[in-house]
Amino acid sequence: MMNEKRKIATEIECENEKFWINSNPLSLSKMNGKVILLDFWTYSCVNCVRTLPTLRKIWEKYKGKRFMMIGIHTPEFEFEKEIGNVKYAVKKHEIAYPVLSDPSRNNWENYGNTYWPRCALINAEGEVVFEHIGESGYDEVERAIVRELAKLKEVSEDFEPLPEQKKNIPFALSKETYAGKLRNGGIGSGISCVKEGCNEYVDSGGYTGGVIYLQGMWKQHKESLEYLGQDYKGWIAYRYYASEVNVVLSGVGIAEVMYNNFPIPEKDAGEDIIFVDGKSFVKLEGADMYNLIKHRDYESGLLTIKPFNEMKVYAYTFG
Repeated sequence: MMNEKRKIATEIECENEKFWINSNPLSLSKMNGKVILLDFWTYSCVNCVRTLPTLRKIWEKYKGKRFMMIGIHTPEFEFEKEIGNVKYAVKKHEIAYPVLSDPSRNNWENYGNTYWPRCALINAEGEVVFEHIGESGYDEVERAIVRELAKLKEVSEDFEPLPEQKKNIPFALSKETYAGKLRNGGIGSGISCVKEGCNEYVDSGGYTGGVIYLQGMWKQHKESLEYLGQDYKGWIAYRYYASEVNVVLSGVGIAEVMYNNFPIPEKDAGEDIIFVDGKSFVKLEGADMYNLIKHRDYESGLLTIKPFNEMKVYAYTFG
């Protein structure tokens, strides 16, 4: 929570009317007298996605009051700047409140953000009275909303908060790992140079946790690793410690996914895993975060993806 010195909320900036989803263009000045929650998020961020069920419930609970919620979609990757991708994500996650796609990050910069997710609560006088970072603690966000609505005689401060399941995150949990040149700490595989260039990677095994290992023809871009070999002949491997593994991928096709060099057991399969003839796969239908592993508890494992040609890998995230 911020200190007692309040700041005047910065007006919402929008480059184009087409960037508004579920709403006509909105402005703080035209909503004077309402309590407003700004939620900064992006659709490939697992921490953001895990807040959406609670945010949807908050919207349904208070939308009939002098309250407005605006999701400000602030891209982390280039593909998240595309309005079509954002619209698809809004529909996929059943978001009914207004969403502004902000590909230039204007509002992110104006509010001094450095994290996903982050929310700012604005009172009826246009002051930022509460800020929250991270995916847990939305009971505090709701309490702050109720406190401001109670001042407007819209609700009673004696309320039943929405239930929130809080998790104890182990220190050893694998850290978010990026694949592109901008933020990747190094590839674990050796490189073999051929006449086509030095894009042939050789995976010798001996996996260290938190490091990406490659086999076959791969090209490292600023934000991603792109597979340039024959379908299923190469792979990308990662040893993790987590209860849940998500990978940000792009492309259109089907990639085989393996757990400890075998098909993923059904009990450990993530929401986006499909099974065909006893093997486990993920079907890509564009750039998104895909949930591949979901254990009942925290476990160590080796996740291997056998890609199709031109498939891209952006990041690994964990829970």
